[in-house]
Amino acid sequence: MRSLGEIPVIGCNRVNQGSWWGEFRFEAGESRCWRLAGLDLRVTRSDREWQIESLRSPLQHEDEQPWDVVSPAPLPLENAVPGRHLFNRTSPLLRILPAAADRSVVIKPVNPLFIPGGQSAVLYVSTPLWVQVRTEKEPFPLLDEPVIRPSDTWFGSSPAQGRLCYGTKVSGRTDLAQLPIRAFRVVTPVSIRNDAQDPMPVERLSMPMPLLDLYAATDGRLWTPGLLVDRHPGARQPRVRIDPQMNEAAGVVRLVNRAREQDVDTLSRMFEHLMN
Repeated sequence: MRSLGEIPVIGCNRVNQGSWWGEFRFEAGESRCWRLAGLDLRVTRSDREWQIESLRSPLQHEDEQPWDVVSPAPLPLENAVPGRHLFNRTSPLLRILPAAADRSVVIKPVNPLFIPGGQSAVLYVSTPLWVQVRTEKEPFPLLDEPVIRPSDTWFGSSPAQGRLCYGTKVSGRTDLAQLPIRAFRVVTPVSIRNDAQDPMPVERLSMPMPLLDLYAATDGRLWTPGLLVDRHPGARQPRVRIDPQMNEAAGVVRLVNRAREQDVDTLSRMFEHLMN
């Protein structure tokens, strides 16, 4: 397993070699442009600042996954939102990294799903990715944006009980081979066991993405650790845990980005309303 520091540094004129993210070396005055499924980022380094321009298309769709990285970048993006990040002196390396969503993502299966009593299933669920722009030493990203911004949704038992989340529809694949590899989606295995006698509907599921590390597999797919969901007889809510082991279907993986949240209190709050 390679560490993040061992990601190859890319310095060619046109970067389209299987991954839009990694470490990139910039000379002073150099610009590059990332075109990510309708989100354009133009990054320029000078001796004492990083400039990041962003422009999002109003017509983005979750199924669109094209990307390209161009160097040198075209002229400044028209109508882009500019940002200047000032330093005593900039270093030449910049990290462009995928990240899990900054809120829980509520998934809704396209077709109704039920787990009969005494049965179990593993669903491979994909959720939207964020893009982070990081320097070598700064603990916080210069930019942290969804590549394709999902819609907002409320998840909870009432307007007063719950939380603001993102929403996305999924197929809920039980066969990983049927889930295409997409550049701007991350896969989370959800293992559900129903020990009650009656069927367990899976209508909406709140995925606690800020609590999950992000990994890259050798086939180019991005993964998080799985969720273990156990429904016991008579229980009001299923018991939910983060799987301490990566799902074997992921194969060989390496850590790309740490979870946004680490504390136990956040874990309990986010799992309070897992399903409704």
